[in-house]
Amino acid sequence: MTGTRTTYADIAFGPRVRARQEQVGAHLRITPPGDEPFRFDPRDRALIRSSDLFFLSTVTESGWPYVQHRGGPPGFIHVIDERTLAFPDFPGNQQYVTTGNLDHDGRVCLFFVDFPTRRRLKVFGTAHTSEDADLITAVRDLGDSEIRSRIERVVVVAVTDVDVNCTSHIRPRWDRAAVDERIDLYRADIARLQARIAELEAAT
Repeated sequence: MTGTRTTYADIAFGPRVRARQEQVGAHLRITPPGDEPFRFDPRDRALIRSSDLFFLSTVTESGWPYVQHRGGPPGFIHVIDERTLAFPDFPGNQQYVTTGNLDHDGRVCLFFVDFPTRRRLKVFGTAHTSEDADLITAVRDLGDSEIRSRIERVVVVAVTDVDVNCTSHIRPRWDRAAVDERIDLYRADIARLQARIAELEAAT
């Protein structure tokens, strides 16, 4: 490995991956890893904190990847500091695959997509679960509101590195609040035009 910390390239680019890259010259475009401690980029922090869903990948005891959707109100993923995330673990289907996987192997990848901007972010790290009451109370706090659903535990992720994917092949999507906000602008314009028409008609 290069550098004093584990980077995305260290995690993802094994010998066979690098061989594939060399076949097409992609290795020439890889940025050399730095040796500074990992810190979230402000844009990455903003994307994470505004997300209402992400995909969580863990490692099963049989060595297979296991991917699960996680969702909640915007802000349910907390950026604790420059290198740590935490999010509530709500009751699920009673299989406990993710929590069992974390008990065995804490390596995780969190995949975020901001559909309006088509920006996507991969977050690699090591996770553990906690049932600490104070921590559960802390992740309920969304600033202007709080999560009232039952929280069984909190998943805490010590982030190793992140990677920002290209935006290709992501279809932009907007949630209802964003659509309503844009429609309200048109409604306001229509109301102003109707008022102006009424004024002109009254003056004739």
